[in-house]
Amino acid sequence: MSSWGRPPADLSAHEIIESWLPRAFEAAHRRPSPDSPSVRVTLSGPGGGDWDVCATEEALIVKPREPRPRNRPSSHVDPDRVGSPPALPAADHRGRAWEPSEGSHVDRIWLRQSVADFLALFREEPDLPALLPPDTDVMDLLCVDEGRIALLAQIDGRISVEIQGRRRRRWALDVAFGPSGLRAGRPRSTVRVDSRTCEELSSGTLAALQALLAGRLQVEGDRALVMQVVMLAGSVHRARNP
Repeated sequence: MSSWGRPPADLSAHEIIESWLPRAFEAAHRRPSPDSPSVRVTLSGPGGGDWDVCATEEALIVKPREPRPRNRPSSHVDPDRVGSPPALPAADHRGRAWEPSEGSHVDRIWLRQSVADFLALFREEPDLPALLPPDTDVMDLLCVDEGRIALLAQIDGRISVEIQGRRRRRWALDVAFGPSGLRAGRPRSTVRVDSRTCEELSSGTLAALQALLAGRLQVEGDRALVMQVVMLAGSVHRARNP
């Protein structure tokens, strides 16, 4: 995993999304398919916000949906904290408009999560298992290839994923795909995962589809939607381990 694989532990959610992610994208020298969807990210709680994120061939463009309150500090931080790849500074990318290519799936994904759960993706928490596989860096998730775009185009719904940690710690992610998912008032499916299963999924000793078929994922609601998302997760694992 490259030095840009994970953000420094002392960065806030705003700093990660608005400054670190664009810089990491520039440093990675990897570019997504031109049909990559834009992603809306909504983080709730203190330090939260609402952004549109779009990976183009030139840059990762991050566009806040709401003006920054006057009492909130700027997310443009010291390069010594976020790193300095050989590229334009992240501030040059924020707020830049983009034009989607023909056939691209604009606003096809909406991620909703608390700030604490977002930061837990990149930091060790004693009451949570490892949430991202150790050999996965953020660019694996941002740089979507044509195969995964084809899978994304087939998913249309809203799903909630919950990981049961220790001492009642619960990690949650709410993801909406496609027009129906973006309009949905609540998730159509909920998937609950225990800590042991999550650890095995993260380490690669257990495949997501195997976990689903073995009943190790507790599913409520639309199982067909869950199967589609599991297939998407499996494609990410195969891309990392061809």
